[in-house]
Amino acid sequence: MFFLRRFFAALNRNPLWLAWWSVFAMSASGSPLSLTVAEQQALSSDAGTQALQAKARAFSEQAVAAGSWADPKLSIGTMNLPGDNLDPFDQGMLELKLEQMLPRGDNAAILRRKGELQEAAASQQADDRRLSVVRDVRLAWLDAWYWQQSLQQLRQDRYLFESLVTVTESMYSQGRKTQQDVLQAEVVLSRLDDRMATAAASANESRVRLARWLYQQPVVSVSEALPTLPALPAITDQALLSHPQVQVADLAIDQSDQDVALARESYKPQWGVELTYGREQSDMGGMGIDNRDRFSAMVMLDIPLFTGNRQDRQLSASQYRREASTAARLNTLQQLQGTLQAEAARYNGLKDRLALYRTQILPTVTRQADAALKAYQADTADFTSVIQAYQSRLDLTLAYKRLQADTRQSEARLHYLLPVNSQPLSDEKKER
Repeated sequence: MFFLRRFFAALNRNPLWLAWWSVFAMSASGSPLSLTVAEQQALSSDAGTQALQAKARAFSEQAVAAGSWADPKLSIGTMNLPGDNLDPFDQGMLELKLEQMLPRGDNAAILRRKGELQEAAASQQADDRRLSVVRDVRLAWLDAWYWQQSLQQLRQDRYLFESLVTVTESMYSQGRKTQQDVLQAEVVLSRLDDRMATAAASANESRVRLARWLYQQPVVSVSEALPTLPALPAITDQALLSHPQVQVADLAIDQSDQDVALARESYKPQWGVELTYGREQSDMGGMGIDNRDRFSAMVMLDIPLFTGNRQDRQLSASQYRREASTAARLNTLQQLQGTLQAEAARYNGLKDRLALYRTQILPTVTRQADAALKAYQADTADFTSVIQAYQSRLDLTLAYKRLQADTRQSEARLHYLLPVNSQPLSDEKKER
């Protein structure tokens, strides 16, 4: 038992073992996580979207309540009790009063409209949240894909470097190579093991970041195929006008308009109606009064006479708020335009580099590595040139995979900014 504990402790301290174990875990696990499934799971379990949807429903209910009349007031009491007899059923008058205040001007309709605009704004915020969730899931998934691919590429190239070490040792035993070549090959192999350990750690971190969107469900591996995102619409500033953030800013201006209209309504009087029924409780027959019932009706209104420090100030404040909403919309649109232009330039540059790697750089460096190996086996080239050629091929292959991931990530950011076709990948959208 002591030996086993020492054995596993030594394995845990070995970075190469950690890299190999990460690769084995990915291959031995169940079906890898596709981008389609990741998006669907993230959207179905996102608490932020659910909160905004609940907020929109709350505004919908509040809009109906805000457009309703105030509740009537009912009061019951007694009046005119003599000081020597406080019995309300023997002396004085019992009174029943009903009071109803009417909305000031068009306040009810304006408040209802404002509530509907708040509901629409919350719905747009929920749409923006869904777009951002899809974007962030795609970024996290593509990052996990890159590190998984990098680890597999490093593992494949390690077999090649091992064979180079074997060839060098064989040629050294024949006296055709020096001990320095053997040591150099072993150093290169050790450095490759370190890169594998680093890639394994980064792969684990990227999968943890992806699991954050899946309610911490463990992600062991992702699909090998790089998914194809929906086609991008025309990249124009005009397309930003349909972005949920711009729509929210537009709705904020509309809400400010309702606040201005509400402030103007405060100059109008508010009307109210009061109906009263009273009944005399004392015996008034000796006074020649047989009818004890009393009825009254009154109309009430407040008159906004002193408007300088109230209505005028409220109207001015609402107008300033509308100016602020207009400036905020312009600021939002400018920020989105700047982000779109920068991301579009980055995307075009990545596509150009990707095509250059695919058509020129990778084929050339592969031929160079093959030629260097043949020259080394024929004793017409030294070991350093072979190592440099194969390390250059490895570095450029990993750079190409990074470019693939970066290009897709740039696409994901553009889909967020241009949400016309930015929908989660459906089951029919095959990955390649």
